[in-house]
Amino acid sequence: MAFPRTLSLALDKIARDAVGKDWALYASLIEHWREIVGEEYAKSTSPVKITFPKGKKDGDKWAGQRAEGTLHIRLPQGLAMSFGFLNETVRSRINAFFGYTAVSRIVLETYYPTSHPLPAQEPAVLSESDKALLSESLKDVENEELREILHQLGESVIREGEKE
Repeated sequence: MAFPRTLSLALDKIARDAVGKDWALYASLIEHWREIVGEEYAKSTSPVKITFPKGKKDGDKWAGQRAEGTLHIRLPQGLAMSFGFLNETVRSRINAFFGYTAVSRIVLETYYPTSHPLPAQEPAVLSESDKALLSESLKDVENEELREILHQLGESVIREGEKE
């Protein structure tokens, strides 16, 4: 889904502030994570951050791209050993995806998952009056796509308020 330009600019600023100057590389990695590690591993692993050596100049070899970074991957403790055997494969696939040696090292950050997952809850159903109030408050938003996004956000906020 493409965001409206003003929302896109705001998200861009938030991403830059949160991740730093390498946010575009990191965002691309997140977006294509399933392709890189495969469906099964994508369900339980996630890239946490990518760091680059300090003081090392970007080489002409990669046309100014940040290179030879360390990728931190978060995964459950029980998966660390089997995923560890794939480190070289994952690193190679990441570098093939970017077309240069973006990652030279992978660090696994393990955690202990809770043994009792929370039961799935049915989402609260909005009342007709809440739906009408939400639609009325958004009627002046001209951009249809933005209005739909705001409507979904509003529904989520109302549902969360009803849970409390």
